[in-house]
Amino acid sequence: MKTYNFKKGLTLLMASVLLFSCTPFDSLTDDPNKATSVPPSMLLSEVLNNVGDGGPWSSAQRDNQFWVISFDYYGNQDYNWGAINSYKYNTLANVVAMEKEAQGLDNQDKYEALGKFFKAYFYDYMTKRVGDIPLSESLKADASPAITKPKYDSQKEVYLAILDLLEAANDQITKAKAKVGNSAILGDFFFNGDLDKWQRTINSFHLRVLINLSKKNTELGIASKFNTIISNPAKYPLLRGIEDNMVRHFADEQGNRYSLNPSNYGFNRNRNIMGATYLNLLKNNNDPRIYIVADPAPFYFKANDPKNLNAYVAANTGDDQGQMQTDSDAGKYSYPNESRYYSNFKGEPYIQIGYSEQEFTIAEAINRGWVNGGNAEIHYLNAIKASMAFYAVAQDDIDSFLLKPNVTYKGNTTAGLNQILTQKYIAFFNNSGRESYFNYRRTGIPAFNVGPANNNGGKIPNRWKYPVSEFENNSSHVKAALSSQFGGSDDINAAMWMIK
Repeated sequence: MKTYNFKKGLTLLMASVLLFSCTPFDSLTDDPNKATSVPPSMLLSEVLNNVGDGGPWSSAQRDNQFWVISFDYYGNQDYNWGAINSYKYNTLANVVAMEKEAQGLDNQDKYEALGKFFKAYFYDYMTKRVGDIPLSESLKADASPAITKPKYDSQKEVYLAILDLLEAANDQITKAKAKVGNSAILGDFFFNGDLDKWQRTINSFHLRVLINLSKKNTELGIASKFNTIISNPAKYPLLRGIEDNMVRHFADEQGNRYSLNPSNYGFNRNRNIMGATYLNLLKNNNDPRIYIVADPAPFYFKANDPKNLNAYVAANTGDDQGQMQTDSDAGKYSYPNESRYYSNFKGEPYIQIGYSEQEFTIAEAINRGWVNGGNAEIHYLNAIKASMAFYAVAQDDIDSFLLKPNVTYKGNTTAGLNQILTQKYIAFFNNSGRESYFNYRRTGIPAFNVGPANNNGGKIPNRWKYPVSEFENNSSHVKAALSSQFGGSDDINAAMWMIK
């Protein structure tokens, strides 16, 4: 896979700014020094650059309780969330522009299929963070008549539209492959234009959306929709292994270095501490991944017993940072594995949508009785093996791990479901944005740590607040949305429709 060049990214960003200026394309003069169109490939690259939700070792991964921060100067451990950083409508405007610029081209279907997927992706990104959002009247500031203050659609309406978009994206990408084959689509730094991998990613994401709506199975017929995809692999091809993962690669180039690297070793080495919610799950099962992702705490390490699990000590997310810093200075905590994360600028690939997640999702659906004739254990084991393969765990260690009593699948029972969700959380380590948190929010598994540093009344919040800009520019509609959902309060602990 090609590495994304972030120097080019600046050029792409400048191109995208044209889309949001006060002067629309059709009113530009014929001055040859002014751009009157932007190639769809450039717009695609800019859209791809906005996929995701924080990278490895970001605040998103702290919210997932994979790591903690000991210095309060650089961040905190609290869950007193404010407003969502931003909506994604600027990115969606680029998606619409990409579709427009592709009209009439031989590969129009390719761009339009991806356009439908990205609309589904970014609407999902927004709605599962705040609740109701504008959709039916969004992106119509240039319409006639112009809509600059769009109404909010209910979260149910938003997800019905998302599911329709994903179905249409799969149909259109099939049409594109039949029409012009699987030739490369320009501007794609994830799959180098491979439409087959894009189709598999779209359908894998479709399964993610469906499983996140598990509480609405009866209302939306989620089980039937899920079974339709699983039972027809010819129409809905899925990821086949970690080689199909949608990943971002890093390299020693400006703006594209892995977040932990030799240049910042002295800056964050002793303030990034492994999180107990994650590390203790590895420790309890003597999971071989523990030796790959973490270093033993120097205070407890014994050279004659280098794999002593008692030397792997994590900090709780809810711990007071003052005491945490004291213990860190004394060498009583495990840090990220130095050789893996600080020896070069490449680090490890960052998974956006991956095979392991997909297989755990299918295993969960089978466990819940959604799939006709499926074998949950096979998909559960596929998922664990895929995660192990990502870390290049030795085959003997994988075989031994799968035989452990807490790992051997306990059948389509509540205990079996707990195993699936726990192992899914482990496999999410430092990838896939906040999907770990969203799975916890939906299922309560694994239990997230709450302590003195929580700063939210001992609760893990259910949502973020709406952007401040909405109260300034679209006040009546955002207030109506709050009234219909949460009794008028922009409460981070309120439960949105999808998790009720």
